[in-house]
Amino acid sequence: MTSLDTTSRSGTDTFARYAMVAGAFLAPLLLAISLLLSPIAPGVEGDAYVREFGANIDSYPTAVWLGALSSILLIPGMFGAAKVVRAGKPALGLAGLILAFVLALPVGGNTDDVIYAALKSGIDPASTVKLVDTYENGLPSSALGFSFFLGLLGLVLLGVAALTGRTAPVWAGVALIVAPILIPVAWFAALPTIAAAVPWALLAIGLGGVALPLAGADRK
Repeated sequence: MTSLDTTSRSGTDTFARYAMVAGAFLAPLLLAISLLLSPIAPGVEGDAYVREFGANIDSYPTAVWLGALSSILLIPGMFGAAKVVRAGKPALGLAGLILAFVLALPVGGNTDDVIYAALKSGIDPASTVKLVDTYENGLPSSALGFSFFLGLLGLVLLGVAALTGRTAPVWAGVALIVAPILIPVAWFAALPTIAAAVPWALLAIGLGGVALPLAGADRK
């Protein structure tokens, strides 16, 4: 495995590197926990989703805060993983980081916020379904919803860079490649909630494992 630069660093730099490693592990893990706490099974859409959402609307704030914290932690986590893989594959690592960074940006919107606001305002479920459909498919920016898949592709590229550049453990690179592929599979196949949460937990292992060499730099 290719070694990272181990030049003596300040305490601030050490803190930053440990924060990146922590973010890489915790960001996907928080999303996995959010899925496990969600009362709505993956793959449910349309009228059924809105009605189940309404029946469990009080649980939504918890999901919002977990998602927000995950997005915040994902930024240093991805920078940490990219720092490691770019030591071996600079161009591929940079390409992966640019694409993966889309996951931390609100470019695709959040339909759950729309549903929450509509139901809290007293709009009936049928009208809410129409509103969500327009929000997802009828806005000039609706196509940005597919940017999520670009973000997943970016994570795969980071995993490939980790393997080919040999700057991170092999198991971490493999997990970082496999997890982003399994995330949409679990959703489209409408698998049980636990099955949808597993890829995010695997992503925590992959992203965190790739960033992990940053934590060990001081001990080399």
